[in-house]
Amino acid sequence: MAIPYARVFVVFVNSVYATLLLILVGVSLTVSFLKISDPLTVYKGSVITDINNAITATGLGPEDYYGDGDLMLFLSGFLLVVFVAGLLVLVVALAGCCGGCCRNSAITKLYAAILITFLIVEFILVIVIYGFSDSMMMGSIKKTLTSVVVSEYQGLVGNNTETFGWNFIMTKYQCCGVYGYSDFTATEVWKSSLVAGGTTYKLKIPIVCCDELPSSTDLNCTGTTTGNNANKGCFEELWKVSAGNLPIAVLALGLGLFLQVLLIVAACDLSGKDKKGKVEPVVEVDQTMKRGLPYKH
Repeated sequence: MAIPYARVFVVFVNSVYATLLLILVGVSLTVSFLKISDPLTVYKGSVITDINNAITATGLGPEDYYGDGDLMLFLSGFLLVVFVAGLLVLVVALAGCCGGCCRNSAITKLYAAILITFLIVEFILVIVIYGFSDSMMMGSIKKTLTSVVVSEYQGLVGNNTETFGWNFIMTKYQCCGVYGYSDFTATEVWKSSLVAGGTTYKLKIPIVCCDELPSSTDLNCTGTTTGNNANKGCFEELWKVSAGNLPIAVLALGLGLFLQVLLIVAACDLSGKDKKGKVEPVVEVDQTMKRGLPYKH
């Protein structure tokens, strides 16, 4: 049964998808490969400046210790994944546009098959992520992040990407470690004893886990574990602002899955009536056929 405006719907939706994906791929390409940090301006805010001010105020390092290059290096792996995934989905969206515009049954069928595969994978991921919050996958992610804290985190001033990354995350989202300050009790390289302004401090929490970054050599905030930030795990905070924000997640997933199902139905409908990509032979009919007489070959 033909679906009214199915072709218009497929072409329009995929055109919108293609445009958004081109922007996403362009941003990731600009930051990861061209090393241009301008697209990160809104995300980074004043975080790097705030960390640098704390480093200068405590006398633990020079001005502008961290820069945009550190942020780009930290996000490079994530942006590479975004670039590859965005490029893949962009190709699928363009295939949908091509199948709809060119009326090619083979492309439309392939497009529908890919969407069905995506839909199955998405259902599995939704069930695993939201139905089993303590699943092997989520537990593995937390375990990996914790191992990075234990083996790589150096403190407010560090010389590796992992240290900058954790300082950036903990400052931006006002949290501490993966689960909380207790993650740092077993760290291998974090120095829990520092000298600032001639005073030696025994740190129970990293400096960036203080409720407010220090503006002087006074590091007394690091000697207590009762602060709000010290007891907030960064994993939960990141979860809350992403997939864990249920109203937004339900709306986005619901709308996305609904459009995907409609696209599959429309593509299946189009694939049955579009041309097969081949030229049908032309049969010449002489005047005897027109008069209803038997046609002689």
